[in-house]
Amino acid sequence: MDTPSAGLANANASQDWDLVQRCLQGDSMAFADLVRRYERLVFRIAGGFLRDRGEVEDVAQEAFLKAYEALSGFRAGAPFGPWIAQIATRTCYDRLRARQRRGEVAWDDLSLSEQSEARSFAAGRPADDTTAARDLAERALATLPPKDRQALMLADAMGHTAAEVGQMMGCTALAVRLRLHRARRAMRKAAERLLDGMGKTE
Repeated sequence: MDTPSAGLANANASQDWDLVQRCLQGDSMAFADLVRRYERLVFRIAGGFLRDRGEVEDVAQEAFLKAYEALSGFRAGAPFGPWIAQIATRTCYDRLRARQRRGEVAWDDLSLSEQSEARSFAAGRPADDTTAARDLAERALATLPPKDRQALMLADAMGHTAAEVGQMMGCTALAVRLRLHRARRAMRKAAERLLDGMGKTE
């Protein structure tokens, strides 16, 4: 027996598929409707990865453009939300990797207080939402396998439950909990390694 929430999800998926079909038939307004339905989700994902508002907007626009170009491969009847969430997450990863290659934030460029707060993050102590702490988190996150990064962002940055993350990633809630446990431990170790390397340059 379907639950009310399952019925709502099925109805949303049906509406999404109708909009996708209209897009594929050349109805540009249909895609505008999809953007309105999911722009909050995409902005939340981008905001979980990036600090700069302008960069968040750029990534959100890029994610929707990629989705539009890939509509022909969208599976009939599938929920649009998890699909666009995956595209947005991959787009954020691409942006972070590009920033890492450019080396935009160097350890030596950080103030002593920022270095201290970054070390607090790696040690598991609370730290304020500063450039240093978030940069360290981004670097540590980038070392994880893609599915681990996706699970962490959906659960920790966006506040989804394990069941919701499982629906988006196509696995059980238990599998998500196990993945999150492993990913958080690996991220902590990655942050510690990054700090060790940074300390050697001081």
